[in-house]
Amino acid sequence: MPPILFLDIDGVLVPCPAGDYTPPAFSPRCVDALKSIIAAVPGLRIVFSTTWRLPEHVNRLHHEWTAHGLPAGTTLDATPDLRNAPAIPRIHRRGREILAWLDAHPHITRWAVIDDERLAIEPVIPASRCIFTNPARGLEFRDAEAAITILQ
Repeated sequence: MPPILFLDIDGVLVPCPAGDYTPPAFSPRCVDALKSIIAAVPGLRIVFSTTWRLPEHVNRLHHEWTAHGLPAGTTLDATPDLRNAPAIPRIHRRGREILAWLDAHPHITRWAVIDDERLAIEPVIPASRCIFTNPARGLEFRDAEAAITILQ
């Protein structure tokens, strides 16, 4: 089974410095860190867990992905949208969406999460599977190295 990387975008590939308007474009530095993960983990597939996966943002995601030369063959899927699930607290929604995807794919045993929203993930997903980026800096090579360790 392929290793799976659940990938957020804002605060990961698009750094979000506090108080600064950040155009919705991927950072080449952050993209290079992601490319290092893709190169180091054979067969890696990406499942988008970002709001960019939603219909109103997916064209922008596709544009940025291809504009930065990220391989289309690595993308597999997106987590389900549980925004309308009243039983799930909003703060834990991202983690619950990841768990729902994993529940639907029980054969997946190698996976990791890269996100900048610790509170949305940590209470739900084991910390040993997570890399939390500094949203002001986005994905850095040390984060990429941690993801590679989890995924290998």
